[in-house]
Amino acid sequence: MRALLKLLRCEFAKLKRKPLFFASVAISALIPLGCTLFLPEMQEFSSGAEAVDRLMSTLFQLSAYLLLMPALVVLASNLLFEEQDNDTLKNLMAVPVNKPALALAKMELLFLFSIAFMAMGGFVNLALVLGKGLEPVGFWQLFFVGIGQGIMMWAGALPCVFLVVLLNRSYIISVIITFFYTAVNYIFGTNDLFITQPFGFNPGTLLPGPLAFRWFYQYLDTSSSSAQMVELLERISPYFVTTPQAFLVVILESVVFLALIALVYKRQGC
Repeated sequence: MRALLKLLRCEFAKLKRKPLFFASVAISALIPLGCTLFLPEMQEFSSGAEAVDRLMSTLFQLSAYLLLMPALVVLASNLLFEEQDNDTLKNLMAVPVNKPALALAKMELLFLFSIAFMAMGGFVNLALVLGKGLEPVGFWQLFFVGIGQGIMMWAGALPCVFLVVLLNRSYIISVIITFFYTAVNYIFGTNDLFITQPFGFNPGTLLPGPLAFRWFYQYLDTSSSSAQMVELLERISPYFVTTPQAFLVVILESVVFLALIALVYKRQGC
């Protein structure tokens, strides 16, 4: 554990040479800002609670799926193979450094990145609400829901990261797989076929898109929703998952794919 913490500190120290990492955290603000600036329905709110709910909804339903998950896999490619690219991995192995521990330290850094990404988006939304002179009613509950979704997206990206490691520096293929996987999760996360599946061993539970939707949507305020949205909620609410259920899946998937990532990374040559 001590060795893992040392490796994590080393990975943090490297971030000063990685402006891409900080830029990726900042992009969490793009979609909420864009919606607020360019969509008329996102410029006027009847109350602070409505403003918080709708802005955080864009963070949950758009930023997390369309920005966070691809960013995680692209950053994973950079982190996992930077030593090989710079021909410094042999030096690390001579120290010696445990390769599985090195891989896990990089995954921990991505875990913290996911939390920072969603936290940044949440604080930008808070600033937008306050900037409109509204009281941010209900913000902190949704802020922590957003942190939870960031953890879900991190765990959901691990299968893609595993493929990146398995393909061993095939950046182009890994990017293609990432965007395909992102698109699939976004589509499945809004498809009735997958969000109306019972909790169990099925795509609606195992894929991060449907799982996250079935978890976070119950925390949104739908009191002023349209008739169409009310009908949708009545149809899918029996399939919502509880927080223990959602994070049980996250923990199990994380353990499996972290073990696979560490194993494959260890077996690859220096």
